[in-house]
Amino acid sequence: MTLEIFTIYDTKSETYFQPFYMLNTAMALRQFADMANDKESNISKHPEDYTLYHLGSWQDQDAKFATIDKKLIASANENVISFTKTKPTE
Repeated sequence: MTLEIFTIYDTKSETYFQPFYMLNTAMALRQFADMANDKESNISKHPEDYTLYHLGSWQDQDAKFATIDKKLIASANENVISFTKTKPTE
């Protein structure tokens, strides 16, 4: 099976998070969006500082990596969902 490799970049510390593996970009984006919307996450507290990148792939049958020039997938700012709750009128 081929797994895609991703990382998150923090512009304030100028460092990348430890790489993580997902089946595809859509799953990585969903996880990143979940982190961006989790009130307990540092990413949600400063979404303008974080971006998701694709780094390549890894094959579990032969343990081979296929790297690419890192590709920007999304910024946390793009994935923060605002939930506006309105009270019903009484």
